[in-house]
Amino acid sequence: MDFDYPIINTIYIPRTPMQPVSKLLTESSLARSLDWNLLRTFLVIAEAQGISAAADILGRTQPAVSAALKRLEETMGTQLVQRSSTRFSLSETGALLHRECREIFHTIRNIPGLIGEDPSAIAGTLQLHMASHIVSDIIDDTLATFHQRYPQVALDICLQPSSALIESLLNRSINFGVSLACSKVAELEYFHLYQEYFGLFCGPRHPLFGKRGLKLEDLAGHNAVSFKVVAASEVLQTINGMYRQAKLAMPFRGISDHLEEVRRMVLAGLGVGALPLHVAARDVRDGLLWRLPPFEHPTPIDVYLVSNPKAQLSRAEQAFVRVMQEVTAAKPIEARIYAVELSEPR
Repeated sequence: MDFDYPIINTIYIPRTPMQPVSKLLTESSLARSLDWNLLRTFLVIAEAQGISAAADILGRTQPAVSAALKRLEETMGTQLVQRSSTRFSLSETGALLHRECREIFHTIRNIPGLIGEDPSAIAGTLQLHMASHIVSDIIDDTLATFHQRYPQVALDICLQPSSALIESLLNRSINFGVSLACSKVAELEYFHLYQEYFGLFCGPRHPLFGKRGLKLEDLAGHNAVSFKVVAASEVLQTINGMYRQAKLAMPFRGISDHLEEVRRMVLAGLGVGALPLHVAARDVRDGLLWRLPPFEHPTPIDVYLVSNPKAQLSRAEQAFVRVMQEVTAAKPIEARIYAVELSEPR
């Protein structure tokens, strides 16, 4: 992370004994009395994971940084950092303050762009963050329309797991993204794009490939490959349930953050894998993938444009979000449900 945070004029606060945060906030206005540079110092400490590293970044001595942290803890009336000779971690309150500090300084760093933009032109580079499993004409049509309207804007498409994308939105490392979601985070806004369905598949080198009349119990004990975030995130726990239902062997014989690589491992015969039905349909027709049970009630996953309502979007970001919402709204809901008919092979 870039630590080039602005210096804010200080307001002196006399040291006082620690007292509960709730009591402190009812006795004075924290916004008027707080030395904002203490927040900057705390943010660097939290990001650098230590007093020594933070001192190097800030160009200050370790005692000075440690004293600033102590002063902030006294002002807040609570311990923010749990530290020992071998371990550094934020307290629960410290973690909450860390997130708020990132939001504050993110807003400050956006000010030059907000006041310096030419309102008559939208140009530059737009970062679009997406999960790798995103395959939809909504995305394709949005990119085409946006490029036609704003040809001076270059796109930088960044792929990351849905769980990482949501965390980046919460700490405001990014302002919006396209993500799979099984449940919603209260602090974020969700605009529904489409619904896809997942099924289990194997490749030509797998012993079940080409076999008809298979039952779910026929999959028991076979190796599996999957998305890395299945084991680490709630986002795809419903997909993980498919593996458990089929009693596939664990641990996975291959994992990846990217849909293309999960498909590659399935084709190579490393194991059975869950893929979106509409993505796998062409490979099934071409004889590269074989649909496996369960054939009824495939697993639905919703895909959203997710944003942080506290974020300050640039003009290019505002334009892109507007185009995506227009493209999505122009399609009837039935056209945004990718319920591809990939029934049991006959």
